[in-house]
Amino acid sequence: MLNITDDIRQLKRLIETKAQHPYLLKYIQKPSLDEDKLLLLWGLFSDLDVLSEKRNQYIISTMLVQIALDTHEIVSNSGEGVELPEVLKNRQLQVLAGDYYSGLYYQGLASVGNVDMIRILSSAIKKINDNKIILYQQGSINDVPTLLKTIKAIEASLIHKLADYYNQPDWIDISEDLLLLNRLLAEKRSYLKSGQSIVFDVLREMPFDDSISGTMLMSEKEERVRTQFDKCLRDARQSVQCSMRKLSKLGDELQERVNVILEQTESIANSYVKEG
Repeated sequence: MLNITDDIRQLKRLIETKAQHPYLLKYIQKPSLDEDKLLLLWGLFSDLDVLSEKRNQYIISTMLVQIALDTHEIVSNSGEGVELPEVLKNRQLQVLAGDYYSGLYYQGLASVGNVDMIRILSSAIKKINDNKIILYQQGSINDVPTLLKTIKAIEASLIHKLADYYNQPDWIDISEDLLLLNRLLAEKRSYLKSGQSIVFDVLREMPFDDSISGTMLMSEKEERVRTQFDKCLRDARQSVQCSMRKLSKLGDELQERVNVILEQTESIANSYVKEG
């Protein structure tokens, strides 16, 4: 049995070393590493008959893709003050950094000669970007199932495509369900802190399927949106619990992390007291 703690620590160190660029780090913040996605990738590949050297390269390359996507997302969500020279320079460097991390993933996979993996990750990137457009384009999503499907595609396509390639459907389920729950948890926290959340925005745009919605007060409509969101959160939590039971073995560290997320979800559900 592989030692997950030592492996994850080593992988994090290798990824952070790869992503370091002295000039970029002088002007932009150090790229964040989604440790939950790293844990899921480790879990997937630990179930496969893949040499450790190639396994590490596949995981590192996939995480570099995720860092590139996250870096470009920062650019997309930081539109204020773009006319200022220092802000414009920062945005340009964020774009450059995202492209740099993308190049590293190509380089890594080319070093092990795996064209299939490049194709798989490229397909996942396209799916993620297509669904980001759907999420942010006003009026594109008219029902909750489509919303949740879109979020799953954004959050889990990298792992989904890999698990599908290796015929590991249970890892598709746990990855999609856990990363959906993670995203909903993050959206709820953002809403409580600042009142801002793209998921809440999309829910507000959805038509209510009754005749009284047109005469409702704004506060009543917002309460319905909150209720709908919390139902999504509870349903996602239950899906994670079901997906966990399908996996014959789940590393202790991943199991502990899943339990933490489940506990956090339970504590934040139906809570709006922090909103101010």
